[in-house]
Amino acid sequence: RTRPPFPVEEGLFLQPTVVNNVETLASLPWIVLKGGEAFRQIGTEHSTGTKLLSLDSGFAKPGVYEVPMGTPLQKVVEELAGGFSKPVKALHIGGPLGGLIPVHKIPDLTIDFESFKEQGFLLGHASVLCVPEDMSLMAYLEHLFDFTAKESCGKCFPCRLGSVRGRELLQKAQSEEDYRIDSTLFDDLLDTLERGSLCALGGGMPLPVRNALQYFQEELAGYFR
Repeated sequence: RTRPPFPVEEGLFLQPTVVNNVETLASLPWIVLKGGEAFRQIGTEHSTGTKLLSLDSGFAKPGVYEVPMGTPLQKVVEELAGGFSKPVKALHIGGPLGGLIPVHKIPDLTIDFESFKEQGFLLGHASVLCVPEDMSLMAYLEHLFDFTAKESCGKCFPCRLGSVRGRELLQKAQSEEDYRIDSTLFDDLLDTLERGSLCALGGGMPLPVRNALQYFQEELAGYFR
């Protein structure tokens, strides 16, 4: 449905409804024992408490780690995860709609919402996926559009049609040697998804695409005009 109203105002049976994820519920026992104020003392001024990070097999020591908000991303990668298990060119953090972070930006980030926002990324739920050095970014971006197309509920046109058109453009650029994507048209497509989608699926997926276009121009330039 169109939002607002959000679930906290009108949810199940048209009544205010609290929706909690597993991470929130996992924090409750500690908060009950130690108190909310003690939990707020962990982390940063605006991102309090801890964050669960889910690191994939691209790291030497994959797994789920709990860290205080404000922990340097470089510390997570080098000390907790033991570095990469293979050459990596980017981290996709926060799920399919999260930020696509080139490895040279790792020292600039800390695990908190404001740091990621300031750098033009999104922390989200903090899953950390490694994009291997030998993976085609065009193929990866096509996968993101394909994911959005398959997950779209179909209610709004920007998400339902835009995700399919984006996938088609990327497929055509990879399969037809003489075809180049019109950069202005592609930017308009991303803008329409961002502004016109009813929910965060269509509205959020342009972020990692824009990150890729910004930081991997050399790899992607041959597919656009």
